[in-house]
Order: sequence, then structure tokens, then C-alpha cells
Amino acid sequence: MSILNECFFLILKLLGIVLLKAIYRIESVNKDYIPRTGPLIVAANHFSYMDPIVLQAMFPRRISFLMTELYYEGKLKWFFKLLHCICVQQSGPNTSSIREGLGVLKKKGVLGIFPEGGVSKEGILQPGNPGIGFFVLKSGAPVVPAFIAGTYEALPKGAKIPKKTKIKIHFGLPVTFESVGIGKDDRERVVEITNEIMRQIKNLSV
Repeated sequence: MSILNECFFLILKLLGIVLLKAIYRIESVNKDYIPRTGPLIVAANHFSYMDPIVLQAMFPRRISFLMTELYYEGKLKWFFKLLHCICVQQSGPNTSSIREGLGVLKKKGVLGIFPEGGVSKEGILQPGNPGIGFFVLKSGAPVVPAFIAGTYEALPKGAKIPKKTKIKIHFGLPVTFESVGIGKDDRERVVEITNEIMRQIKNLSV
């Protein structure tokens, strides 16, 4: 079953790359920064519903994305399950999603997180949700920051018809956070890690 799932994923990814290159002339910058093995978190801005598709198309490894239940729990739930998306509840402790996310990293996989928590209506980077800081603190996994440019112009929140434009993803060097907030309690460290990740993403937008 896992082999069939991988084949399904690779076919979808190839199709996505072909369409994105043809329509949006998509390209990536510094993709060689991305470690090809080991546990990894990729954190990016979220300006459009296209972002997960775009990020996965240009990423050399399979990503398991955290996804809010608002979109996960619907007619396409079966599809998101096949893609290994992890459902995040809008309220409550989210014990299951935390366990699944840490499980991905424990198996040396890639966890995809949009730290803003939702799609930005204005195409402006929003403050980060401390959830990403928690995953970093508990897993010790390095973080690859990424900035996705062009998806807001192509399909902003609320739009129904995508526009043809250029899309580019800027990847940053992997960042580790062992020394961040040393001597402080976990809650303070989570906030500091989250803020630093958002700073790294913002720096890539210049």
C-alpha cells in the first residue's frame, strides 16, 4: 500500500511541476540548502491556498503538512489522508496532531508548517503561531525557512479565478535552536524560537 501511495504522490508532484512551470514559470532559489536526509521542518509564509502545492512541487523531499480541520474535515478528507496531511483542531490540546507531527520527525521525515496559522488576507507576513516553536523544542529538528513570492498575486484569499504570474520560492539555510533561550522556561523558549523563525522567513522576502 505504501508503494502505491508513493507512486500516487510522485505522479501528482510531476503533474504539479509541469503545470506550475508552464503557467507560472515557477522556480526556486537555494534549493541546495535543503538537507536530503534526516528530520526536518520547513516553515514558510502563507499568502495563498496555492502555497502547499507550490512548496511541495519545488521541495526535493515529501512533506507532511499540518492542516487545519476547517479544510481537512470535508469531502476531500480521503485525499488529504493520502497526501499524509496532519489534521489540526481549531481548539483543544491537539494531542493527536502533536503526536503525529513528532512521529514524522522521529522517522526522519519532513514536517511542513505555515507558522502564521492561516492564509494572510493582505499578503503581508503575520505573527507566528507558537506551535512551530513547540515542535522545534520537542524534536530538536532543524528548520528550513522559505518565502513564497507570487502566489498572493496569482490567487489571494477569496479569489476564485487564478491569475497568470511569476512564482518563486526562496529557501534559507537550515537553522537549529539549541542555544535559543537557554536559562529560560519552555514557554519563553518557544516564543523566542517562533519569533526567530518568522524573522528568518521575513529576511528571505527582501
